[in-house]
Amino acid sequence: MSGKHWFVAGIVLFLVAMFVIEYHLPKKFVWTPTFSEYDKQPFGCAVFDDMVATSLPQDYFISYESFYQMAENGEDPQGILAIAENMNLTETDVESVLSLAGWGNVVMLVSNSFGKTLEDTLGFESSYGYFNPAALKRYASSLLTRDSLYWVGDSSVYNKRIFRCYPQLCSVKLVPDSNSIGIPLVEKWAGVYPEKPVSAWSDSVKGKRVPVALRYPVGEGEIILVATPLLFTNYGMLDADNSDYLFRLLTYFRGLPVVRTEAFTSAAGMDQSPFRYFLSQTPLQWALYLTILALVLFMFFTARRRQRVIPVIRQPANKNLEFTELIGTLYYQKKNHADLVRKKFTYFAEHLRRNLQVDVEDDSDDVALSRRIARKTGQDEAKVLELLRLLRPVVSGEVRVSELQMKRLIDGMNRLVSDTAY
Repeated sequence: MSGKHWFVAGIVLFLVAMFVIEYHLPKKFVWTPTFSEYDKQPFGCAVFDDMVATSLPQDYFISYESFYQMAENGEDPQGILAIAENMNLTETDVESVLSLAGWGNVVMLVSNSFGKTLEDTLGFESSYGYFNPAALKRYASSLLTRDSLYWVGDSSVYNKRIFRCYPQLCSVKLVPDSNSIGIPLVEKWAGVYPEKPVSAWSDSVKGKRVPVALRYPVGEGEIILVATPLLFTNYGMLDADNSDYLFRLLTYFRGLPVVRTEAFTSAAGMDQSPFRYFLSQTPLQWALYLTILALVLFMFFTARRRQRVIPVIRQPANKNLEFTELIGTLYYQKKNHADLVRKKFTYFAEHLRRNLQVDVEDDSDDVALSRRIARKTGQDEAKVLELLRLLRPVVSGEVRVSELQMKRLIDGMNRLVSDTAY
């Protein structure tokens, strides 16, 4: 065998070895909620869809149609399930949901927020909730007490029961108006729940529970609002006995065929790609890998030097300013001031870590941290401490900020950055 053949054989063996090693490496978890039927990460819905499809083999389907499209099709009554982290329904969506429920459909909306239009229409308010995966990991590893969810639905179908879950998975509550017709199905304990579960059902403590699931009769059907979307994911489905909690909610579909629409998920368009389906099926997955390998070998063996026309390479245009203006316009339209502060804080913390050797993300002792920063930058210690205390709740997602507050926080971080520039 010539030297050229040995070289080609070595390259092929190297590629095969790298492929085998990469295939057997442990998969890294991604803690971003997608609610996708193909996503097997903690906050996808592959496990949920598989279990429901097993329970309803002929009556469970996945769809990508919006509520407007379903209302236009005018199909027979069915159960419609929509799960999303933030479901800000438009006026058209709300009208379609009301029409679907009026025709006898049962529409279950599972989200942390539903939009002002639906809140005004049904007469309720939803509290603000921001999911922080890092906070969930810290809380789970600390073995602290979980929050309590109280099943208060129809006692003729299910007995009263308490379900436990982490606070980060049930941080949003629904507050119906005084004239609201919403019927609570699940309530959450507003403070530290009692040690004895029996006392939690007494009338003396009933006012300390707030709804997280409401049922609204509309025409011949009904609308069900659920504020615990993360419990419908792979992580929530497999954690403790949350599966019983989910199937209790699903019984309100009253035996109708169930359609789960992914029109409002973050992966609504991505999951329709044919490559996503190829990778979900083992035979097609290997066929795709072998095709890619054949293309690589074809390119390797045909990559001979040939005389070609030298192309004219133009100097690339500078699109940085245009890109910055586009991103700024998006944030201005969305009014998501808190998210902009969090992104600025990430660069701010990295700058202080590199130039001052100060970990500003450590919130265990802000007084000592501000004293250290003030000594190294020459800034007033009280102002630095005030800035840190204003930033903490915004970064953790506990509060929202106005445009003026956002400017003040970013200006405060910029002053410290300018004083540490070398």
